[in-house]
Amino acid sequence: MAESARPRETPRKPSNPRRHRKEPPKAPAVQVHAHRGGAKLRPENTQAAFGKAVELGAHFIEFDVRTCATGELVVIHDATLQRVGGQPARVDQLSLSELQSIDVGSHFDPEYGSERVPTLIEVLETWRNQIRFNIEIKEDTPRGDGTATAVGRLISSMGLYSDVIISSFSPLSLLRARAMTEAPLGLCYPMDGGRGISGRVRDRLMRRPWSAPLLSVYALHPKDALVTAEMVRKAHMRGLAVNVWTVDDPERIAALAGMKVTGIVSDRPDVALQVTQGLDPLQRKAPGLPA
Repeated sequence: MAESARPRETPRKPSNPRRHRKEPPKAPAVQVHAHRGGAKLRPENTQAAFGKAVELGAHFIEFDVRTCATGELVVIHDATLQRVGGQPARVDQLSLSELQSIDVGSHFDPEYGSERVPTLIEVLETWRNQIRFNIEIKEDTPRGDGTATAVGRLISSMGLYSDVIISSFSPLSLLRARAMTEAPLGLCYPMDGGRGISGRVRDRLMRRPWSAPLLSVYALHPKDALVTAEMVRKAHMRGLAVNVWTVDDPERIAALAGMKVTGIVSDRPDVALQVTQGLDPLQRKAPGLPA
């Protein structure tokens, strides 16, 4: 019996891979770190500032962490409440409840009179998965007060390795944090040398990140005045990111972007974003402009 004739299949045209190809998302030309949340837009180191940074689309919020008298990690820059709260009391001598009874927003504008010093865990839990964190450890003595160890332990327990840079001016603080977590480290410099001959000597020594190789840091966080194209080039050759503080001037931000810095730490993240978002990610310049 003869086999039944099968219909002939029409050969399919090969699909054009270009038809379905999507352009990959562009990486930012420069990552913007909102310094203390954006200290010229909202009261520094407050939830109001961090919310504004998230709203603007900053890549990181940068903030400072200390330990209060009852052992909680709190987000504040100075050792006392004088500048932001009008009270001379030291952070390490106040319980958390005493600390959070103090208004730290009205110094910026009466509109923010309800702002209080947040705890580190409050900040991390509130803004996790919305922005990344540049956490600067504040320890006032070489021996430390437990802040670095506690920060490292908390980052490990929350699994935030890929969302955090732990930074400090103190190499010893970074070493203590490293013992608790594998999160990337950033070495800030130069340290304020203070007064007198010893202060000037220390300032001169700290104008270069001598300890970076020993710490295996991910990034250098230099003061803007120290940054040159040659310095950035040498850092990148060593595999180091370069996040520069604190830069608000649009022309300087554009110049630093042209040097291929990794990040800009700014009190005006709105300005930094406006400048950097208009730059070509590879050329680090505005489209159509000469290099």
